[in-house]
Amino acid sequence: MKYCYFLLLCLFSLVGNSQSLKKAEGSYAFRGVNVVDVQSGSIVSNTNVLVSNGKIVKVGRNKQKLPKGTVVIDAQGKFVMPGMYDMHAHFPNVDGEPFPVDDYLFLNLSRGITSLRIMRGAPVVLDWKQKIINKDVIGPTLYVGSPALVVDEKLQKQDLRTLLAGYQRDGYDFIKYLGGNNQGVYDSINHIAKEIGIKVAGHGPPMGLEAAVNAGQSSVEHIEPFIGLYLYDSTRYAAAMNKFVEKRLWSCPDLYWYLIYGYQIPKQKLLASPGIEYVSKELVARWEKELYGIDSAALKRKYDSYSFRINAYKKLLAYKDKQGVNLLVSPGDGVFIIPGYSYFEEMKLFAQCGMSNANILRACTYNAAQYFDDDNLGKIEANQNADIVLLDANPLLDITNVTKISGVMVRGQWFSKKEIDEKLSAIKKKYNN
Repeated sequence: MKYCYFLLLCLFSLVGNSQSLKKAEGSYAFRGVNVVDVQSGSIVSNTNVLVSNGKIVKVGRNKQKLPKGTVVIDAQGKFVMPGMYDMHAHFPNVDGEPFPVDDYLFLNLSRGITSLRIMRGAPVVLDWKQKIINKDVIGPTLYVGSPALVVDEKLQKQDLRTLLAGYQRDGYDFIKYLGGNNQGVYDSINHIAKEIGIKVAGHGPPMGLEAAVNAGQSSVEHIEPFIGLYLYDSTRYAAAMNKFVEKRLWSCPDLYWYLIYGYQIPKQKLLASPGIEYVSKELVARWEKELYGIDSAALKRKYDSYSFRINAYKKLLAYKDKQGVNLLVSPGDGVFIIPGYSYFEEMKLFAQCGMSNANILRACTYNAAQYFDDDNLGKIEANQNADIVLLDANPLLDITNVTKISGVMVRGQWFSKKEIDEKLSAIKKKYNN
């Protein structure tokens, strides 16, 4: 996946585009705006939100004395909500798709995604994380997982405490578990991680969902662990999910990924995916070849297999929501998954499963902040970090209104719709000459 063409694009676009969007934090006042309370699923109407130096300073209807130089944004009739989190991202040119990095970051940001949980880290990703913190690069905040742990013979010979503590010391935000059929080592990873104060997230272990719940793995990715136990023994599944809720564990299904790789979306619809104009023609062609380079019989088998699992999981997702499972949102990563744009496809799937708009918005914002034990994000209220999305319409009434973006603020840096559109136009022009 590491093509010189894409790496060169990445380097050129970083120098030519990211720097042009750098801007200092300042003071901003959103006047007459409607605040989406994602915790209660309600609206605080016609109020004012004051931001200064990267923080929300005040939310209220009373007239506020504005700091000198405050940029006043007339937000009458508009809605503000917290910035969203993509909770299962893979970093480009590391183990993700070969997007130029600044395009990847901006496409996410342009769709209101102000934080990314990077599921497999590397030193180069930590470097990008620091560049963003230092404001050398514009992009969502990165929460970076460790290099993936696979319980194999090599790992079993290592001192796990030293390994995990080293990843924590290096600046990784959580431990990424990928697989390996040794329950003793798996349990030790989770036990040591708890003792040193770092989370474990990743695939369910081969031993199954019950093993993940008993070990207290903080976040279980994908649908297989849930479907596997449910189809094997629904009574044991129900008991495991009760413990899942009691232990405050988290689930990130990446359902849209399964629709793509299970051929549930017609080819022509994929080729016209929202945001595909911001992807190079070479990459789209590679995606098409990778996905459809199989014979019709194999495609039919995969379609049938995925269709059965997806439809079963959709029923489980609605029940998980009602049961109070902490859900996280991401379309996953892979072919035809377009940064920022495919995120909304996952939101639509949650809605199709019967989740309320309020619960979907909570999963995208407050739930994710709580996963990281961060009380400074995920809400629009005083003392919160200023990650904000300004919308033209109420997302509680219609989840599609999340795409009607009038501006995005990340860590107190404001990008108007005009600025976003100009940058998107430049990306589109680069790939459509």
